[in-house]
Amino acid sequence: LTVSDTCQAILSDTVGFIAKLPHHLIEAFQATLEELQYADLILHVIDASDPERNDHIEVANSLISRLCREGTPVIECYNKSDIAEDELFRRRGDAVAISAKTGEGIPQLLELIEKTLDRGMHHVKLLLPYSAAGLVDLLHQKAKVASLSYEDGGVAVEAVVDEQVFGKIRDYVVTE
Repeated sequence: LTVSDTCQAILSDTVGFIAKLPHHLIEAFQATLEELQYADLILHVIDASDPERNDHIEVANSLISRLCREGTPVIECYNKSDIAEDELFRRRGDAVAISAKTGEGIPQLLELIEKTLDRGMHHVKLLLPYSAAGLVDLLHQKAKVASLSYEDGGVAVEAVVDEQVFGKIRDYVVTE
């Protein structure tokens, strides 16, 4: 999924969480559920039109807390908001309401995904002198390099870097 020009994500759909999932289905979906421990973000899609959605949310939240790494961010995404009878879910500040059918709320969802995934990230333009060209390898290994070109003055790079890498390349950031 291309979230924005600097953020791409890989999506993995899991089995829907229901309170009494039969044992044979749990075993069949075990590998999918195990992927949750590696997730950088959980997008919890909820049927906003389901009158029993609060019970489903409780079951899913319980499983998410057991299966995910501690601190993994969760975005509650209320789908079918175009046909939901009540709109209490719209008052939740940490949630987004969408309609997969009409496209309503999709831009807000993508913005929230990008904001959540980019926490602590820096979007930078660099000009690395050729004497520091070894940092190009570091950027390829530890950052998301958007562009790279060899110029007269050095290596021009646009990248998204975390705090640790930013500390190593800070002196080469180009301010416009």
